[in-house]
Amino acid sequence: MYTKLLTKTLAVSLIAAAALAGCSSTSGPAFNISQIQTSDGQKAYRAECYGVFENGSACMTAAQKMCGNQPVNVLQALAGTNASKDPRSVIFSCATPVQQAQPAPVMPATEPQPAPAKAMATAPRKISLDEKTNFAFDSAALTPKAKGILNQLVADSKGANFASVTVEGYTDSTGPDAYNVGLSKRRAQAVLSYLKERGLHADNYSLKGFGKANPIASNATDVGRAENRRVEVTLTP
Repeated sequence: MYTKLLTKTLAVSLIAAAALAGCSSTSGPAFNISQIQTSDGQKAYRAECYGVFENGSACMTAAQKMCGNQPVNVLQALAGTNASKDPRSVIFSCATPVQQAQPAPVMPATEPQPAPAKAMATAPRKISLDEKTNFAFDSAALTPKAKGILNQLVADSKGANFASVTVEGYTDSTGPDAYNVGLSKRRAQAVLSYLKERGLHADNYSLKGFGKANPIASNATDVGRAENRRVEVTLTP
């Protein structure tokens, strides 16, 4: 009875060793390697080692022979208990282990910072020296009322620096066009010079003379012509 059992055990060992030719011998531990697929679809192998002579490294030796030059990536291992029917099983793949993504470092909580105050958008400001404060006929001299309005404009700016100051001069329709253009420029220059002398600051100053163009009233009456003799000042923040 004992002789038959020993013969049967030896036969099983020889058959298992033959399952992976060249990876074991009849004098060493017996093992079997089979290809499997993990639950996530990864290609892997299962090495099962048998026998009372197993020394704890037989399955890893078999796995390394299976992988050749590639590293052995152990996915699961089951240690044996040195009992003849208790297999040592190792599930492995022949590839470099995938590095697990490291969680982003947790930054210490900081007090919320108030949002920077947004500069209030201000539309350009425009004033006009109208018929009550405008120029006399054929004159570029500022009237006392015109100077009073310009003084108030400088005071209201409170020392602010504007992006630009544009001064535009106009005349009525009396006289040649070329003369009126020159007269309108002199009127614009008189206003701009007065503002700069009183301390109105800007990155850019400009003046334009339009002559009798762009009338705001009829040139057929004295009142209308007086309204057209004007200067308009535009302040851009």
